Amino acid sequence: MENLQNYFNINPSFKENYIKNNNLLDDNVSAEKLYDSIYSDAGIIMSRLCIPPSKCGYMYWKDAVFVYILMEKTRISICNDIYPILAKKHNKTAMSVERAMRLCFENALYYANNNDRDPDFVCDYFKDSLKYPRNSEILAKMVELVVSKSFQKNKVKFFSLV
Repeated sequence: MENLQNYFNINPSFKENYIKNNNLLDDNVSAEKLYDSIYSDAGIIMSRLCIPPSKCGYMYWKDAVFVYILMEKTRISICNDIYPILAKKHNKTAMSVERAMRLCFENALYYANNNDRDPDFVCDYFKDSLKYPRNSEILAKMVELVVSKSFQKNKVKFFSLV
């Protein structure tokens, strides 16, 4: 099957990679367990970026990571796919969701760039690759980090630093 996937250039979805990298069995994983796991991973990233849970866009980012990972589409548009889902869930408009997410992360990048603290893998992952990011780029980077094998291996270390 893997050779066939390589032949047709079919990549496994983020959900499949997340389940594999977290050592969750595909048949035993419940929706609640997957939800809790993704939310805790997104929370680790947000806390390492010094984004407090009281920020308006905090929950939007965690929800966006969850939706992005579980979407089965190959091309995901944050404007047409993610914002409307989040707006409906939180009873807001898509524009207010977008603005809250943007402002939430702008503050995080400002503090990450101007804060003289110990080097951090998560902050460096975002700071070095994105100078003036858009929400779609931030979300893609956040999902790549959450799904990555290196993040899952070092999750305990990140969690102890929170």
